[in-house]
Amino acid sequence: MNEEKTTKRVVRLFMAWNDQKEQRWLEAQARSGWHVKSMNAFGYTLERGAPADVAYRLDFSRGCRRGRDEYLALFGDAGWEHLGNRGPWHLFRKPVTGGEIPEIYTDAQSRIAMYRRVIVLLGAMLALITSQTGSRIAAGESLVLWFQLAAISFLLYGIVRLMLVINRLKRGQAQAA
Repeated sequence: MNEEKTTKRVVRLFMAWNDQKEQRWLEAQARSGWHVKSMNAFGYTLERGAPADVAYRLDFSRGCRRGRDEYLALFGDAGWEHLGNRGPWHLFRKPVTGGEIPEIYTDAQSRIAMYRRVIVLLGAMLALITSQTGSRIAAGESLVLWFQLAAISFLLYGIVRLMLVINRLKRGQAQAA
């Protein structure tokens, strides 16, 4: 008996500075007939369907619950289907029509603003963890300290990577002008 699988779960962690790479991967999956059914903390549930040319876009929302309905309605009015979220990251899908690939952010300044919002969150997390590190050192809690130092390193790395993405976008803007 050869039953074809109709859904699959894929574990994929993406970093903010690789959002475009993640979007391209999702689009390649759709072209091969695997479409996002839902997004969860560690990846996606994909379902088998006809191959299609669709755009997937990730957006970083400020996380305000009061404005969530308006936020999703704005995307819905523009023809974007909301597929789920992973924390403040929201995944949207829209068919490619006439060979024109739809975009959420049509200008570099909007993308830069999104990446800056991510940097603010990472900076807040960095400040929180760093504020607790001194007491861990004083208490001699080495295991927790190692985890904190790893988190601090990762957050600093993320901030630097996002700043590099922002600088690349700014250079692209300057060259286009």
